[in-house]
Amino acid sequence: MAIRSGRSNVRNLGFFVLSVFLGCTPAPRVFLQYGTQFKQDDIEKVMAENPLASTENIKITTLGQGQSVSHHIVQIRDREKPHLHKDHDGTVAMIKGHGYLMMENRRIDLSVGDIVYISRGAVHYFVNTASEPTVAFVVFSPPFDGKDTVPVEKP
Repeated sequence: MAIRSGRSNVRNLGFFVLSVFLGCTPAPRVFLQYGTQFKQDDIEKVMAENPLASTENIKITTLGQGQSVSHHIVQIRDREKPHLHKDHDGTVAMIKGHGYLMMENRRIDLSVGDIVYISRGAVHYFVNTASEPTVAFVVFSPPFDGKDTVPVEKP
């Protein structure tokens, strides 16, 4: 019994060290090329230059766009309202925080490193369960102009 407990403690210590190590890793960088223009963005710098004000719930910062896609940093303090995009597919990569995505009556728990694809027409909304704003890198296809967000009643 003591050996089993010892192994469990070592495993728990390993998870703790790994979580501390991962918590200390620098914010990801994003490398984008549009035609001949090459862009490297440090996510922390982008967020510092485009802070989510205390009165804002959601902030979308566009990093750039190509002919068929656009790239954005999305910060969410609390939650989105249920909505869909008629003309846009979206891929979301979680960068900071955690929460859950409700998509077509399914709950999907998300945390740093998770990636989710949301097809056009899918009713969805994100709920932040972290104490700080959650941050995601979002790719829309075709390029998102901010106008294709259609509110819907909760499914």
